[in-house]
Amino acid sequence: MNNQNNTIAYDGHCAFAVSTGKIDIKGGKHRLTIDGKTYLFSNSIAKFLFKLLPNRIEKAEVNWQNK
Repeated sequence: MNNQNNTIAYDGHCAFAVSTGKIDIKGGKHRLTIDGKTYLFSNSIAKFLFKLLPNRIEKAEVNWQNK
């Protein structure tokens, strides 16, 4: 990782999957950094949908807290 200050979100699980309530899918090489937090994704489509669909971070945060 280039920036040591970045935090990996959701213990490296796929952020899009977490936002849909699935917390058992690991993230892969696809990543997106927002506000110092790095989100990992299992594939490029998951990353695209995470950026495209509204409120993904908020939904993922709620699901991760309630896991």
